[in-house]
Amino acid sequence: MDKAPSDSEATEIQPVDPDREWTGWALGTLRELVDIDMRTARRIEVQQMATPIVPPPPDFALMQARIARAVRLSIAMTERIREAYRARKDEREKAAVALRERRQRRRAQVARAVVAAVGGEASADAGLQAKLRESLTEAETPDVELDTLPVDEIVRRICRRLGRSPDPALLPWAWDDADGDEEAPEVLDEPSDGDVEAAGEPPAGDGRPSRPDRPAGGRPPARPRKPDSS
Repeated sequence: MDKAPSDSEATEIQPVDPDREWTGWALGTLRELVDIDMRTARRIEVQQMATPIVPPPPDFALMQARIARAVRLSIAMTERIREAYRARKDEREKAAVALRERRQRRRAQVARAVVAAVGGEASADAGLQAKLRESLTEAETPDVELDTLPVDEIVRRICRRLGRSPDPALLPWAWDDADGDEEAPEVLDEPSDGDVEAAGEPPAGDGRPSRPDRPAGGRPPARPRKPDSS
């Protein structure tokens, strides 16, 4: 009969941190080197006391100086390794906190975009609100989608799961935190008649209004400036 794991066994099953493992190995190796150097220094001291003063005597002073220098360097290296590990650990913790906050902001943006895309139906329908909250969970909308997919694609997927057809004109252009800032995405001016004629007829698609190609950052390109007629 299988036994439930004890508390001691549960604590042993921990995720392996390669950086911590290497830091522990490096500190242990330096500690061992210091122990060896100190034992060698004591033996040299005993040998120096027992060696008669006859030419040419061993250079005990040079040997002790080299060992002392090796010990000092080992201690200094130990401290640098510890400081570097603490700095890397702090950076990882700050990056994890920033990533969690970024994903929370994106989930909030997706929720607002879904409500707007379905024409405000979610504001009055309690059942739809519950389905929306369920669709925004990590199981339905994984974090990897928030990190890799465009916001309008995530909104479309959630709307399909809710059985709603989003208004293409109300889908967001890009993430609010695109390019690492907190500003809202750039809004283009309404095109003039000359711009529409220059662009030609839009290609046949899914009925969504045509948009300019997006650059790699996810923002729409800026509208070209008109030549000065004066």
